[in-house]
Formats: sequence, C-alpha cells, structure tokens
Amino acid sequence: MIAIKAHFDGEKIVLPEELRGTPAGEVLVVFEGALQSVDEADREFWNRLQEQRLADVWENEEDAVYDRL
Repeated sequence: MIAIKAHFDGEKIVLPEELRGTPAGEVLVVFEGALQSVDEADREFWNRLQEQRLADVWENEEDAVYDRL
C-alpha cells in the first residue's frame, strides 16, 4: 500500500503524471475537509470505520517485528 496525493475533478480521481498508466486496482480515498457537511452521527460512523480499516491494515504479523523495537 502506498499513499499518494491526487486530485478529484468532480467525476474522477486524477493521478499525478508519473503514476498515469498504473494498473487498475482498489484504492482508499480520503477527502480532506469533507466531513464539515456531515451530521454528528455520520461523522462518528465514518471516524469509527476509518479507525477500524486502519487497524486492519496496521495490525499484521509481517509488521509486528517493529512493535518490538
């Protein structure tokens, strides 16, 4: 998994020039500042979901060696 900065043009995500042509696949999209228009219950739901997904990715046997450093 890598994190990149891209642009959403209102219809599609536009990758930086050097990443154009990257093979198709799943992506995780985070909109900066997008939660201001969401009510408190939805905000809590999305925050919990994001925390859960981060934990799913973060907690793995391969990276557990770094926990012992």
